[in-house]
Amino acid sequence: MCIYEDQIGKFDWRQTYVGRIKFAQFDTVSTAKKIIVATEENVLAALNLKTGQVMWRHVFESASSGDIQLLHFSDGDKVTTVTGSNPYLVRGWDPTTGVLLWEWPISIIDTERAHLSEWWVQNGMLVHLLPAFGSHLEVTMYNLMTGSNRGATSKLPTVWTNDGCILTPPYYTCISGNMGNYMLLSLDVTSNAVQIISKPLSNYFSEGEVIEGNLRPLDGKTSQPGFIIDDKAILLIKNNEFEPLNVRLADQSASATFIDAISGPMLVQAWSDENKGLSITAYNIATNTEITDMQMSGPKINIPEAELLGVLCINTAREQPAYRILLNGADDAVHLLQQGGRVVWSREESLANIVAAEFVDLPVSETDAALESEFDQKEAIKVYSSVWAAFVRRLHTQYQQLHTLIQNLQGEGAVLDTPSPLVRDYFNLHKIIVLITDVGKIYGMDNLSGEILWQRYDGNLNTESVVMFTRRSARHPPHDAYVTIIGKHEETGNGYVISLNPIRGTLVGERVLRLDVRLLQVALLHTVDAEKLHALILLDEDETVQVLPVSAAPLVRDLYMYVADRETGRMQGYALKYDGRQVIAQRTWSLNLGGAGARIVTIAGKSRTERVHSAGKPLADRSVLYKYSNPNLLLVVLERPDPTHKDVVTAVAVDAACGAVVAASTHRRARALPLAVHSDNCLAYLYRSDKHRRLEIATMELYEGNERWLPAGTQFSSFGCARAPSVERQAYIVPASLTALAFTSTEKAITDTHLLMGLSTGMLMELPWAYVDPRRPMTLSGEPREEGLIPYAPELPLPAEASLNYNRTVQRVRAIYAAPSGLESTSLVLATGLDLFYTRVAPSKTFDLLKDDFDYHLISIVLAALIVATYSTKYFASRKMLKQAWK
Repeated sequence: MCIYEDQIGKFDWRQTYVGRIKFAQFDTVSTAKKIIVATEENVLAALNLKTGQVMWRHVFESASSGDIQLLHFSDGDKVTTVTGSNPYLVRGWDPTTGVLLWEWPISIIDTERAHLSEWWVQNGMLVHLLPAFGSHLEVTMYNLMTGSNRGATSKLPTVWTNDGCILTPPYYTCISGNMGNYMLLSLDVTSNAVQIISKPLSNYFSEGEVIEGNLRPLDGKTSQPGFIIDDKAILLIKNNEFEPLNVRLADQSASATFIDAISGPMLVQAWSDENKGLSITAYNIATNTEITDMQMSGPKINIPEAELLGVLCINTAREQPAYRILLNGADDAVHLLQQGGRVVWSREESLANIVAAEFVDLPVSETDAALESEFDQKEAIKVYSSVWAAFVRRLHTQYQQLHTLIQNLQGEGAVLDTPSPLVRDYFNLHKIIVLITDVGKIYGMDNLSGEILWQRYDGNLNTESVVMFTRRSARHPPHDAYVTIIGKHEETGNGYVISLNPIRGTLVGERVLRLDVRLLQVALLHTVDAEKLHALILLDEDETVQVLPVSAAPLVRDLYMYVADRETGRMQGYALKYDGRQVIAQRTWSLNLGGAGARIVTIAGKSRTERVHSAGKPLADRSVLYKYSNPNLLLVVLERPDPTHKDVVTAVAVDAACGAVVAASTHRRARALPLAVHSDNCLAYLYRSDKHRRLEIATMELYEGNERWLPAGTQFSSFGCARAPSVERQAYIVPASLTALAFTSTEKAITDTHLLMGLSTGMLMELPWAYVDPRRPMTLSGEPREEGLIPYAPELPLPAEASLNYNRTVQRVRAIYAAPSGLESTSLVLATGLDLFYTRVAPSKTFDLLKDDFDYHLISIVLAALIVATYSTKYFASRKMLKQAWK
């Protein structure tokens, strides 16, 4: 499965991300200026200040043990981080190379209040603050490099503390008292002399203003401790006194930070407006004047809910101040701006949390579309009723092709600034990948280069259980492609539908539709309407059916849907029919697959675009073993507690049309993983065996037997089969930890099927199905030997040469998406996680494509030599025949 060295990067690409940024600090002392960042994905990284590229990166544990609590960095110092959740790990890093310099642990005795811990670095000491609301504050100081404690933990009595307090190191600030009599109190927790700053909160508001008593600290790394009250007033703490600023918060949602600039202390604010876009203002505290160089406002830059991560002020070569502003958005994108509003670079960090992906075909060119429409029989009958009209149409089409060819030949030497149009290539390898991220941002990405073609952010889209359907491909000109996204509304939790053109990213059809009910299930109608559009069928909690568009309701017939409750293991089936006025859902079957405490871990169904090429497998005795290819089959993996065996994993194959249980398998003392795949008659799922302390993969194949149940040519029916299929089962040991699982997919299903596995080590493995085939015999003799089956071995081989990403590690692989291409041998693969990786795979080798190292020059020379030799031989043979005739 391995590739050659000259193929590296030819068909694949990788994009590295760090996730939503939580802490960011500028490093301007090192030779290569950078930004040290810590993210919500538990990643510590350094970004190049000029380009935004990742210079070095450390990925910690994905659980709470890798949560970054503190990032500290001062110019000329080392990077210090505190990670974990009791126990904590304090680490020191070299800012230039990212090399670990020191590490020591901290454990807190009081585990119940450990999550309230606050950390910061002061005078080379690590300070830990643990509040006990309404009682006291516990302050402990440690040596930053060794972890030695300076002394016992200090307990400061603070009965006025509550859960609304904030930390602006080294001050701990709270609002105490009743409404109308609020008091603002603050305490320097590291000072030897305990001195509480206490002022009435009303001193900082005008008469008649409503005071709610909410506090939030200034964003970013501020040069002076300060905070914001009720999203209005801004206060700094200087010399143990509150110092209110003359300028107030420009907008309630504004993000503010305080820095020491060259011209003096400065307050920077940033906020976003749907109409005005991003606005940034700066105010010089010393001179009480606004800094016009920093002001910007306009709809050109749209950063939803902008948050200031940091502001850098440096001198240029001409001794002029230059500003760099690092901003975070609600869409998880991070931007570096300079004065004037020019964006230096942007990083789309929401791509580190992709929840759904879909490959969409590109449209054909205008010339090919005209040629295809010429052979469209319906259009030909409707428009061109005579042979002469069809002949004229053919001449016009060929003239257009000739004109296009001449233009291409003339423009070969010229450099064109306009990008190439998005049209389908000959082998349909060029596609657009539509991606949905966790924050509700939708992307259109070029699969060949990884370039983002368009993006759209919708803050109302809740992607908890989002699904995406391609309702019309681009193969039906003049109709555009049509993709619909169904999720939940962020506020109400009801259905939320977004329909768009995946090629351009524009809204089409229903556009954005906010439903008034919660959805239970969504399905796509298998037939198309007059516009080649598959209708969307929505089943809500009242068991009412909605059809989008409404005109497609008469097309609904013999449609079956199911609803599963993950927490109880109950499943219900519905039959949908059109009664002449509307589509109604009738409950037809019900199953209780679990029991007390059972829950559904995952459900795997067949792909909507999957095709079955062969109806059976040829055996060694010339007979055929027919497959049980049920298009309605579901693989349901459940987990339930057991008093004897602790945990039991049950895999059930259910017919979603009639509710029949086709096959089942049970594994005792095991824990299920949410990884299961289903293709054709093959099922596979993963579980962790507690008995043997290892990861195992179980596979099943369903067969009808040596005879077909239905007559030849009859389509499969869930209601016409009274016999149960024969089930082949087997389990194998996986010598690795898997995080993603998928099948390869090809257009006509002629190519062999391979398993694609994402490992926790960052590798993507390709494993032929023959290695996990449940029909592998224990001893290879007789008919199995002639059939070519592999002898059974309990442990699966995972050779390094089977890695699709060779040495390009993909961190935290969460899902693998496979799509067919125009080449039957080739399947397109996208792995998502913290990184993105795209490549092609050929499970049966590229039998329909010439090799990359094919010698075109040699074959051309040989062909030319054969042609010359043929005509030369013909000439000399004719002369010989003539001479013999004259004798």
